Amino acid sequence: MEKNQRGKSCLVLPRNSRGFTLIEIAIVMVIIGVLAGGGVSLMGMLTKRKARTETIEYLKQAQAALISFADINGRLPWADTSGDGAENTAAAAGNLPYQTLRLSPTDPYKRTLRYEMNANLGINLTTSCGALRSGLTGGPDVVDADGAASSFPIAAILVSAGTMDADSDGNVFDDINTGIHQGDNRDGNPNYIRHPSVDNFDDLVVYLGENELYGKICEYLALAVNNTSGATVYVHNSTQGADLGTLNNGSSGVYEIMSRTQIEIRSAPGGAGGGGTIIASDPPNPIALAGQGCTINVPSP
Repeated sequence: MEKNQRGKSCLVLPRNSRGFTLIEIAIVMVIIGVLAGGGVSLMGMLTKRKARTETIEYLKQAQAALISFADINGRLPWADTSGDGAENTAAAAGNLPYQTLRLSPTDPYKRTLRYEMNANLGINLTTSCGALRSGLTGGPDVVDADGAASSFPIAAILVSAGTMDADSDGNVFDDINTGIHQGDNRDGNPNYIRHPSVDNFDDLVVYLGENELYGKICEYLALAVNNTSGATVYVHNSTQGADLGTLNNGSSGVYEIMSRTQIEIRSAPGGAGGGGTIIASDPPNPIALAGQGCTINVPSP
């Protein structure tokens, strides 16, 4: 206690060596604590956002790899059901075959993506494009919450399970069974669901639409064949191992074929290997066709 000039006692708070009162120090400590707590919360939010952003990027990389694989091989890869990252023939649903696609094995959440493709798209280019052109059936189907509530068929789907089992059903892949948009990402039955993150759903989903894949890998062209060779010829699709048609001398034919198909003009009908011998033509055959169209003339010897 100290006295002022009028003799009254004044309360003087103790100060540390730098002149701060204990109350001032306490206030500073409280402020630091509040800021530290907010910083931890902010760091947690930023970390989650970073993982989600990186997962979306990984999903897009996987989608691009599927398209590239289909463009090279004429089909989508089968799913991985053995856990080694390689596709297992005839397996339409399972894990992403990351080894086959040469991708990182897991997403940023350290989980392998769920993958399902339409089984008609795992055989060859002819079968794939035929199925895409006529309209896919047999699943997988998806409901996209950015659109209508009804499901529609897709070529393939990729699902990341997110950070946790948001719907608390014991499976990291979630479902939504109430509201306008419904679906189940545990097994895609009756359909998968792409939906913004909500309290009971944190899956991330990317799918490959049938028209999108068709535009990437399928191209058809018109083939015209004019036969003036003096004999009957057979237009043979050696890619499929089947005859497209028979042309008598003096006749012509027009055929719709897929780009990259190899055509032979032969002297006899045949199956996988063709029949008879290859007949000279202009341009010379066998010929692999691409572009908008082609005309093959078969002149007399």
